[in-house]
Amino acid sequence: MATGGKDVIKVKIVTKDNINSILLAGESNTVEFKAMTRGAIRFLPRVISAFANTKGGVIILGYDEKNQSVIGTSMDEFEIIKRVISTNHLEDVCNAYIVQYEEKALIVIQVEKSKSIVIAGGGAYIREDDTNISVLTSKDVLSRIKSTIVSSETTPSAEVLERLEEKVGQIYDEMIHSQKVHEEELKVQKEENAKEKKIQNINNWFFCILSAVIGYVLGKLF
Repeated sequence: MATGGKDVIKVKIVTKDNINSILLAGESNTVEFKAMTRGAIRFLPRVISAFANTKGGVIILGYDEKNQSVIGTSMDEFEIIKRVISTNHLEDVCNAYIVQYEEKALIVIQVEKSKSIVIAGGGAYIREDDTNISVLTSKDVLSRIKSTIVSSETTPSAEVLERLEEKVGQIYDEMIHSQKVHEEELKVQKEENAKEKKIQNINNWFFCILSAVIGYVLGKLF
């Protein structure tokens, strides 16, 4: 969660004129590509948090860097991305827009470096290099919050302490929520695996019976 006004991004970093050079340059500590939009949704809040808490940057969805191929995205996926941003209260630090490239639509999420700590996806993250992000400890988070207060020349008071407690509470709640989501995902995955195994066993059983019947019929005929 971040503070500030919405629509803070006025100038789009990625345009149809420079997107080719950005794709060719590859990933960096301020650029990340995701080939499949739906596969990236689960981790997107963490990536946005990491960019916002580091130097800012852009996430481009619909481009496969490994194979250097443009997959593209759809308007439905664009709406999903906007909902993810809204649900995680990240509108203050990022905007999503579409850039056309090779007759396909790529989704660009432009993230601004935040003045305050950004908590999303179960914690506050930072970007370490081209591909890795790490979660900040509560000590690191408090240190950043205090730095923000000092830099803003705010005199410590009861109000400041209340804000600190609120931030820590947000982290705690996000962590708990993330853990619950993770446990639910594991539960659903376990149930799905059990169903798949059951279906497979039924199919194997049916195949065995069918093979036996065919063998019996062929034996009678020949």
